[in-house]
Amino acid sequence: MPQYQLDRFQAVMNTAARLVLGAGKFNLIRHLLSDRLHWLPVHKRVQFKLCLLAYKAVHSLAPQYLADFCRPVSSVVARQRLRSAARDDLVIDRTSTKFGAPSFAVAAQSEWNRLPHHIHALQSIDSFKAALKTYLFDCS
Repeated sequence: MPQYQLDRFQAVMNTAARLVLGAGKFNLIRHLLSDRLHWLPVHKRVQFKLCLLAYKAVHSLAPQYLADFCRPVSSVVARQRLRSAARDDLVIDRTSTKFGAPSFAVAAQSEWNRLPHHIHALQSIDSFKAALKTYLFDCS
């Protein structure tokens, strides 16, 4: 999604937070979103959803057509000895144009590969969500 559209969604989220919290129009809302409402900013929310879909695909909790995009590096014979195979990274397919980068086949794997290994290794989906949200709050 283009940045201007993300900015518009963020403005809607800020307005909703002001309404929920009763904050004034000129109050700074950024810290209220995270501290009081525990809402991630829009761009972090997109990262959260992509990583959650990748987690579900890796752990066979997603539809098969999504799981087909999420192949571990260790499953490719020629790449089994790479460090990325030991980190549980996913194979990122090459795209011939810049239009392929925002697709699930590339974006979810890229976000998954950026996560620390200790988050990859979590077996419970609830513990994964909690650790991921904490990680995304700490990154901002």
